[in-house]
Amino acid sequence: MQYKEISRILGKYLLYFTLILCIPFCVALYYHYIDDSSHPHAALEFLETIFICFCLSLFFQFLGRNAKGNLYRRESILLVVIIWLLTAFISAMPFYFTKNLSPLDSYFEAMSGLTTTGASMMSPKAYNSEKKEQPIYLTNIHVPEKTYTYYGTIKPLKDPNTNKIVSTGVEAVSHSLMFWRSFIQWLGGMGIVVLFLAILPSLAVGGKYLYQTEIPGPTKDSITPRIKDTASLLWKFYLLLTVLEIFLLIWTNPEMQLLDAFCITFSTLSTGGFSLKNNSIGAYNNPYTEWIVIIFMILGSINFAFYFHIIRKKFNKIYEPDFLLFIIIIIVGSLLIAFNIYGHEYFLSDGTKSTYDLTTAIREGSFQSISAQTSTGFFTQNYDLWPFAAQTVMLVLMFIGGMAGSTCGGIKTSRFYILYKIVIHRIESIFRPDVVRRLVVGKNEIEEKTALTVLAFFCIVIFFTVIATIIFVFDGLDPTCSIGTVTCMINNIGMAFNATGPDGTFNILSPLSKVISIILMLVGRLEFFAILILLVPGFWKSNK
Repeated sequence: MQYKEISRILGKYLLYFTLILCIPFCVALYYHYIDDSSHPHAALEFLETIFICFCLSLFFQFLGRNAKGNLYRRESILLVVIIWLLTAFISAMPFYFTKNLSPLDSYFEAMSGLTTTGASMMSPKAYNSEKKEQPIYLTNIHVPEKTYTYYGTIKPLKDPNTNKIVSTGVEAVSHSLMFWRSFIQWLGGMGIVVLFLAILPSLAVGGKYLYQTEIPGPTKDSITPRIKDTASLLWKFYLLLTVLEIFLLIWTNPEMQLLDAFCITFSTLSTGGFSLKNNSIGAYNNPYTEWIVIIFMILGSINFAFYFHIIRKKFNKIYEPDFLLFIIIIIVGSLLIAFNIYGHEYFLSDGTKSTYDLTTAIREGSFQSISAQTSTGFFTQNYDLWPFAAQTVMLVLMFIGGMAGSTCGGIKTSRFYILYKIVIHRIESIFRPDVVRRLVVGKNEIEEKTALTVLAFFCIVIFFTVIATIIFVFDGLDPTCSIGTVTCMINNIGMAFNATGPDGTFNILSPLSKVISIILMLVGRLEFFAILILLVPGFWKSNK
């Protein structure tokens, strides 16, 4: 293993990440000196993080000063995993330095952001009449005999003149810290490794292996001959969609603040789901905002190579089975949920009850269905109060996910289509054993090793889901909450049910469950194999 080469790359990577940290630092300076709001400030905390990141960069560059400049497959796999772990560590520092979260909760928040999961440890603190912090008791509405006890993490924001509480939860957190939380989702969406493939010339040699490890999905096709050019082009599309959504959010909603537009866009295109509001997108109470978010959640879940082909006027790509399956599932899922909630009662923003008419049912059902399938995790209503059939559809969609090569989590529609073809071929071989068959998806032939990898992937997902659910149950969570939380973490969604649902919090998790959740988020984002291969002894012994 060429550790000096790994150190050299890490040193340069951290130098560029130091520059990226300057962006939230500038945002912090703006809110500290120009827009002097009543919210806490975090300029000093970001400056401390910048200093630590820069020192780590110098340290790794010193360790790799005599590297020869060769990066091969083994080093690339290890480097990707180290980058994700190290980036989460650095990204967690502002959360910890501002004293909002504990070290473990800070790392959880950062990993949740970078992996575009969107599960948060930020919840309001509770105080008694003597202004002393008290525990919060949370009862699962579907399991009334189970009550969770936890402490909140965010102090309420009070008016300095009247001493009255003006905001709680994430709405009471520093603007710059909330910007950073959404920004790391945006970075992690397209992939922090893919980003630095586009800007780091030193990664040119091993760029192919880094790209293949980073990009999710069963196929790793490059849209241009050079990996660096591919990464650059992907990020240009990503930036273009980002600018477009920010413009549309502000244009269609006069009350939309610029910071909100940026953070919503970061979380939408990355299919991450972090929000500046306690009630997520529902807090804006604007149908235009919801439909724009719906459109860009879908756009973020489409294979980004698809846009490249459309620009090249290769419209035949529209008829690719993966794309058609993705669109069909979106339509069917939305209609199923809309049908189930039609005529059902729901709460308005003022707390009064109303009944879903057809238009509202389609809008809310489509939003929640697409949010689940695209692994975004936004919500506009408390879907825990919906019929169980609608919640079951959402749970299934969370596992399906979007297209390969997108920012989306989940298993991916392409794997389901390949699995379908494998099953059909196997059934046909029983009564026609002498016929030679090719596994074809669209116009592309799928190699046997790819088919075996897809089957192995499904087995691994089932194994991790079962084991993690058992661990959560033994650690004190009820079964329904456990399966929802595991589905949330392993598919990088941030959306769960019951005690960890819209009216719940992930603060009920014990330290063990938080560590397991962090592992699930990482293995889900890197699609298991990059992590599991590190556990094979031969990976560390071989020099080939």
